[in-house]
Amino acid sequence: MISLNVRRSIRNLGSQIRTARLRRRYAQKDLASLMGVSIGTIQRIEAGEPGISIGNIAMALLCLGCLDNIKLLIKDSDDDIGLFVDRQHLPQRVREKKKPDDLTLRNKDGKEIRPHRTESGVLAW
Repeated sequence: MISLNVRRSIRNLGSQIRTARLRRRYAQKDLASLMGVSIGTIQRIEAGEPGISIGNIAMALLCLGCLDNIKLLIKDSDDDIGLFVDRQHLPQRVREKKKPDDLTLRNKDGKEIRPHRTESGVLAW
């Protein structure tokens, strides 16, 4: 079952697609021809039927020159819940990575061997 808010939103989208089509002076059959679908599909999009595929809606937007508007549906900067969840997973602290100079190796006798930089800046043992 689809909620009332979802139904209203889909109907509103269909209405906006219809208005965009009329502004461009396209008949339903013209848009259907551009999209490669039947006139019935255009009628269902414009009526805001919830069973219409997102692919058909995106294709209608493309044919009407409005496909870039689909990017506005969920912008990263407007995703408050996603940003909140991201903040919850931030590390508590960040440790400094060990540098090669901080490494200590042991030879066969168990004696510590530390790397050092030569005058040319190359690490040597």
